[in-house]
Amino acid sequence: MKHRQRVLTALNHERPDRVPLFYRDVPEVEARLLKDLNLNSRDDLLTYLDIDFRWVGPEYIGPPLDDTTTGIRKDIWGVEYKYVNFSDEAGYWEIQNNPLANCTDPVQLDDYTWPQMEWFEFSTLPTQVAKYDDYAIMTLPSFSSPSLLQSPIQSLLGDEKAFMDMVLNPELFEALVQRILKFQIPFIDKMLGSANGRIDFFRIGDDFGTQRNLLMSPDQWKTSIQPGLKAMADVAKQHGAYYYHHSCGAVRKLIPGLIETGVDVLDPIQVKAAEMVPAELKAEFGDKLCFSGGVDEQDLLPNGTTAQVARGVNELLDDMAFNGGFFLGPTHNFQDDIPTDNILAMYEAAKNWS
Repeated sequence: MKHRQRVLTALNHERPDRVPLFYRDVPEVEARLLKDLNLNSRDDLLTYLDIDFRWVGPEYIGPPLDDTTTGIRKDIWGVEYKYVNFSDEAGYWEIQNNPLANCTDPVQLDDYTWPQMEWFEFSTLPTQVAKYDDYAIMTLPSFSSPSLLQSPIQSLLGDEKAFMDMVLNPELFEALVQRILKFQIPFIDKMLGSANGRIDFFRIGDDFGTQRNLLMSPDQWKTSIQPGLKAMADVAKQHGAYYYHHSCGAVRKLIPGLIETGVDVLDPIQVKAAEMVPAELKAEFGDKLCFSGGVDEQDLLPNGTTAQVARGVNELLDDMAFNGGFFLGPTHNFQDDIPTDNILAMYEAAKNWS
């Protein structure tokens, strides 16, 4: 099968010639793999691993986001980040401020600078999708694959204030949701429309779970978050795109609501989180959802041998891929503590599974 055909076959709960392969990493891992494998580009790496997906999005042409003198980087919502090393070779961009931390009245939102459509160049999308015609195409991470709660609401307000306002100041919270959607809805419409219906998966990345439970009750999620997600998903579906939702953590209690919202693919099945047992998820929801991810990144990939990784992949596929409905990938971005050999062993085992 060609890559796109393989993915869509699995999505339709039919078994393809092999399980579709998904990939994501942190920049340090990409750089290491390119060096270790003597490759020149990310496309070379994805081809080498036989990954079935490719990612596209509009080009950002707005005000500069990086300040080289201070090392501060902004996102399109005006939140500032600074790169913080957690080892000699790797780090993460950590939030340095929450611009709306002192906002208490919806009227104050009128004075804030919100993203503008003219900050983005959509005309390159036809060329991008044509380049990847044989692949399943998904919206790029970052602004092309938006979230609602995690970013920008939590990053604008701060985590504690975001969850407090959800309950104690719902007028402000809802006004903020509507401000976000005022940009997101036309952005999604323009992005998918510019790609001439060739983007297969519209991705939303919004984390709703911790290691042990949800960040909020299912009822609160339905009241405060679900309508905004559905508004974005409805636009995507008007363009023929499937809704691929990423949420880390123990989100099993939210899955019925996510299905109701229109989710077609749920990622990443954080198998070490509470109640996220692959076989149980497949049995309960496998006829309604396609799952993606599932290869444990908390223990197996960083600490296992290549043989243990291969065995873990085979066990996962036995549980999840016997009748389609599954894309194999890591449970998070590949981190710098994962050996190159284990990444290769993971994909090799998947291609050999039968």
